[in-house]
Amino acid sequence: MLSRACSIVLGLLLLAFSAVTDEAQSANELQKKLKGGWQESSQMDVTLTAAKIRLKSRFEREGYLLKHEIDMGKHNESCLMLWEKNGRQVILMVWRIDVNRTGYSIGEVKHDRN
Repeated sequence: MLSRACSIVLGLLLLAFSAVTDEAQSANELQKKLKGGWQESSQMDVTLTAAKIRLKSRFEREGYLLKHEIDMGKHNESCLMLWEKNGRQVILMVWRIDVNRTGYSIGEVKHDRN
């Protein structure tokens, strides 16, 4: 279990440095796109706190429940959240790029069926 959590965190950290797009997608598009793996990565021209509030509202509107939230970094400059809906688990990573610029990535947790 610990190695799986470490793998997830490592994957999220690597994803945080990948290229991102400029526009956030609607909540309906999120529902359609999440089929396993990383599906969305973008930036917002808002503070980290404002981005977390917007993204939490987005997931709540779609009926997801926040299961875990982990603030990371010496000054809490990034955050991991695990959301769940109807047995589906989605990980959201949010990180500070600059004072008024925040990045985020969203992906569905794949469960091993072995």
